[in-house]
Amino acid sequence: MPLLPLLRRLPLLFLALFLVLVVGLLYHIVPGILYPLRIDDVPEDAYIVPWMRPNPSIAELSSHPQYVGGPVPFNINSVMAGALTFHITFRIEIPNGEVRVVPSTIYLGPDLEYLYIGGEFIGMGLNPYKDPDNPSLILPNFFEILFDVANDGILTFPESGSRISVCISQDGGWICFYHDLLWCYSKSDKSMGWSLEDNYCFPNAPPPRAIGQMTVAYDNSTGTLIVLFSRHLRWSKNADINALQIRPGERWVMRFLLRLGYATYTIYGMYDDTWPQHKYNDNSNDTSQWGKLCIDLTNPPPQFKD
Repeated sequence: MPLLPLLRRLPLLFLALFLVLVVGLLYHIVPGILYPLRIDDVPEDAYIVPWMRPNPSIAELSSHPQYVGGPVPFNINSVMAGALTFHITFRIEIPNGEVRVVPSTIYLGPDLEYLYIGGEFIGMGLNPYKDPDNPSLILPNFFEILFDVANDGILTFPESGSRISVCISQDGGWICFYHDLLWCYSKSDKSMGWSLEDNYCFPNAPPPRAIGQMTVAYDNSTGTLIVLFSRHLRWSKNADINALQIRPGERWVMRFLLRLGYATYTIYGMYDDTWPQHKYNDNSNDTSQWGKLCIDLTNPPPQFKD
């Protein structure tokens, strides 16, 4: 190629290279400007969740014959080794003025994708409530975790929660199911409150479920219930619904509440106890008595990196 035409094209080549460089820089810089990483300060009273994964995994626990319907539940303390643990005694008022005392251990730990949540509830036993119109109906035991994602002491949409329900028969068999919980406006009650995601009306399609995997075990001889599940920390869509949108490199401090109880024949009715706040009303937006939980994804150990 003659030298003169080539020289004439050099400015265009430099311009093209410059545009490629600018676009690349904008691609990496603009998201950080428009959507800066959330890195919260950690207050002294916050519980910091350590990095961990269940071992064996939830999938292995769910599929292994040793753990499915067997007489001895898996050892959740071993499975969740290294997790943040809470030793709590729930005191659940049940029919006839009795109180069921349930010594419990709650386990929390994340990797980059999931928050793992486990619970062992010693002597929880069967749901004492019976539907007077259908006494043979098995009503569930349940465990919940609720989040004030903004950590501002006041619930505003969207907030996020999870509920594991377990229906236990007299012979110790069980079935379990999961609900996402949302802080949202109820058209029927004309007020804000916690609602099951199934009951919330979305304009197009239901949101993705926050649940990852779950497994349950029950020891009929001691009445001990064990639950273990994972919920996603991050999604690429529907951020307004799944309120936990933690990205790698972020550190979130959130208020949280734990609840254990028995459902009644109405989907909203329950006998329950909560921690750290004792007796929380589902229509209260005040989280000033809740605990503070820190999930820190800023510096993952090598085995947890993508």
